[in-house]
Amino acid sequence: METDYFRFEEIVAGTSAYELYLEFRHEVFCKELQRITPVSCPLSSSGRPMETDQYDQYSRHFMAYHKSTGSPAAFARVILPNSIGLNVTQRYIIERPLPYPEAIDDNIGEISRMAIASQFRRRQEDQGKPFQGDPEQEMRFRPEGVRRHQPELVLGMYREIYLLCKQKGIAYCMAAMENRFSRLLNTLGFPFIPVGPVNENVQPPRRVYLISAVEMEHCLGQRESCILKFLQGKDSPSTPGEKLQHC
Repeated sequence: METDYFRFEEIVAGTSAYELYLEFRHEVFCKELQRITPVSCPLSSSGRPMETDQYDQYSRHFMAYHKSTGSPAAFARVILPNSIGLNVTQRYIIERPLPYPEAIDDNIGEISRMAIASQFRRRQEDQGKPFQGDPEQEMRFRPEGVRRHQPELVLGMYREIYLLCKQKGIAYCMAAMENRFSRLLNTLGFPFIPVGPVNENVQPPRRVYLISAVEMEHCLGQRESCILKFLQGKDSPSTPGEKLQHC
């Protein structure tokens, strides 16, 4: 899928694109943000360090590229239901029962390793964060001046994730995130619900959230029908932020 500024692709293991994706993960999560200290650090065929773990083999991986330069702009993976469980179950307390009784291990995935490249985080104070600052100020779609690039990246990545989950029968996704980013997503119409306490032992402190595909569709259908059409592939605006002004 393409927009005016970015190209979104699924990345297949064993390819040169997959090596670039793992190099990018190391650059952001290990070197820049220092959120991950890998047990081992394999090198790519070009000799650069890569970040990978035991969940990659059970995941589907996505990258966004800046079309005019070809540089990586964002990435994410979805951990599918598998025999070893999800990454969040090892590091966070998840309170059960979950808010959705139909949510079981076989239909819950995990959105993981999601970040935007530093050059696409617009504000100077956001350069040390995987996403930018206050969603109320930065992410609201306003006719008088839409902030286009980050909504375009976030929505484009979530479109890839949503379509994969629909294809694989994954009705729910968990994700560990900061409160700030959960507010950003809720501002966009993605109803992530906290399902556990904040883990103060990770930096920055994060907690696990759960989202229901059905609840998201209902929420977006009422509030942001243009975003829902975009996610479903029924509408392909060249620049989501431009089109969403007129929702």
